[in-house]
Amino acid sequence: MLASLIPIHQPKFGQIHGPFISTMYIRRPQTQWKDKAATTRCSQRKMDGGQGVNDKNYYELLGVSFDSTCKQIKEAYRKLQKKYHPDIAGQKGHDRTLLLNEAYKVLMSRDTRRQYDASIGRFQNWFGKNTSSFGYSMWNGPLRPQALFVDQNACVGCRECVHHASSTFVMDETVGCARVKVQYGDAEAEIQVSVDSCPVNCIYWVDAEELQVLEYLSQPQPKEGYGIFGQGWERPANVFVAAKAFKKQQAANHQE
Repeated sequence: MLASLIPIHQPKFGQIHGPFISTMYIRRPQTQWKDKAATTRCSQRKMDGGQGVNDKNYYELLGVSFDSTCKQIKEAYRKLQKKYHPDIAGQKGHDRTLLLNEAYKVLMSRDTRRQYDASIGRFQNWFGKNTSSFGYSMWNGPLRPQALFVDQNACVGCRECVHHASSTFVMDETVGCARVKVQYGDAEAEIQVSVDSCPVNCIYWVDAEELQVLEYLSQPQPKEGYGIFGQGWERPANVFVAAKAFKKQQAANHQE
């Protein structure tokens, strides 16, 4: 939930961004991150291994796009269930229908679908095939439940984070702000030093499943104008509030 977003370290009074941040973040033990990452990898192997559908995620298995509605997913599922019914396709069809059932169950629930999307690193597909990969972070190692995010509206371009953890953070010279280029690109101790050195508390731990929306909304978007006036580029004044509204709209669209 976006309501759980909180700074990576304790800010001074009045520096917490947004009314939805109510509690301080407590760093989770590294062992807990590893356990969850291992669970994600295990689930992925279960889906892919030995079924004749190697390297296919649930969307590909059902033959639907990442932005498909529940109605479209249901239609694709029913069509494939008929095609691979054991009475028609035999044992191979039985194995395939088990995978189809699992994919359908996951993608038809908003919560499990969000978790699955994050587990396969689906960050850009929500926003169209023409979305550039620039500005989106990559993952070093297995997916973890928490990700780093720089609020560029608060960033003052001090470069401290880049200086201490240059494999994780990078300066975007076009806007004069830092951003995350590789999640966990440096050792944990180096990342912590980098974050602690930030003078404005602009680095946050966020849920991995929310990262794609936050990074997308941080990209300058075309600004509507009238005639030759008011045109240009802009981004939300509060990216966390904007992300909450964006997710709500996406959820409504998927229910149609």
